[in-house]
Amino acid sequence: MASFNKISGQKDQETSAKRLHGAPSYDKWRRDDLYHLAAQKGIQNRANMSNKELVEALKRTQSTGG
Repeated sequence: MASFNKISGQKDQETSAKRLHGAPSYDKWRRDDLYHLAAQKGIQNRANMSNKELVEALKRTQSTGG
């Protein structure tokens, strides 16, 4: 299903960033969301990580294809 932004011709900034850099920008995500994504990716010790550490770990999994 196409998003409203695609149908209306508007560009979504997150989509553009994803396309340009190949990875989503996690910097503005809430800790809950970072934590749950880290759990899905199998990142160890995520409960003890700060937001910054979670972002770095998620970016590493993105760059390694994990």
